[in-house]
Amino acid sequence: MRGIARAAVSTALVIGGIALMADAGQKSKPLTLPLVIESMYGPDLYRHYCATCHGREGKGKGPAAAALKVPPPDLTVLARRQHGVFPTFEVETIIRGGTAVTAHGSDEMPVWGPIFYALDPSDAHVKARIAALVSHVASIQQK
Repeated sequence: MRGIARAAVSTALVIGGIALMADAGQKSKPLTLPLVIESMYGPDLYRHYCATCHGREGKGKGPAAAALKVPPPDLTVLARRQHGVFPTFEVETIIRGGTAVTAHGSDEMPVWGPIFYALDPSDAHVKARIAALVSHVASIQQK
């Protein structure tokens, strides 16, 4: 369990570092982003944890996307790929880390469930964060 926690914190630090590098040219003084945010609002969580790779609009064009071997998927077309039905369980499972992430295109994506537990061990908070992220991704589906 300690190994997972260390890996989770390390991954969060790398993602935070990428976000800082992407924003470095726009700020005059160094910006230190927190590893865990208090907000449980889906769009806030998405911007903090996901937009670096998936982009603010969810189309897979975040500032770190070019550095990845496999481009992040366009999260706005998940329902379209499932004949108009948003794959809630699959998205939750991928975020939580209950399945191989390669099912959505790349095994480079951090598995956020263990990272969230390492940053805030409250089971209720972790479940709320994951549910809010899933809800937000559902809300950005193209019609």
